[in-house]
Amino acid sequence: MRMSNHNKIRPVDKNNLNGKYKILFSTPQTKNSNIPMEFRGLQIYNSKSLAEEALKKRKKLTKILEEKRAKSMQGNKRALGNSGGDQSNLIQFSSEVQKLKNAKIKRAKELYKDGCSKSEILRKIINEFNLDRDLNSRSWPKWLTELE
Repeated sequence: MRMSNHNKIRPVDKNNLNGKYKILFSTPQTKNSNIPMEFRGLQIYNSKSLAEEALKKRKKLTKILEEKRAKSMQGNKRALGNSGGDQSNLIQFSSEVQKLKNAKIKRAKELYKDGCSKSEILRKIINEFNLDRDLNSRSWPKWLTELE
């Protein structure tokens, strides 16, 4: 595991432990960040107590920002098919989707026994089931890949 240099108080000059101290804070990759400039990048402090106070403030800010982010994610509707991380809520586990998938697999097996190639099978299934896919699609569904 790689050691992190972030959020550690270190002397600027290793030979003078009573001199200035530095802290390397992480720098956000975005321009519009809630982190003030005083807590970004390399910061130099005139005493160890000032550096400790700054580090304490930065850790407190981190906790506040994490709570704020968590609160903003509550009620998030972007993942409706997977709300709450409950596997039974996933759309692909609904009975209609499973029936359609099983019907496609059954038809694919029939076509495979008749000697059709997998590309032909995919094109025929797209047509027969009126699927919204490109007829020239080169990516196969997993169930077709596993067809033998």
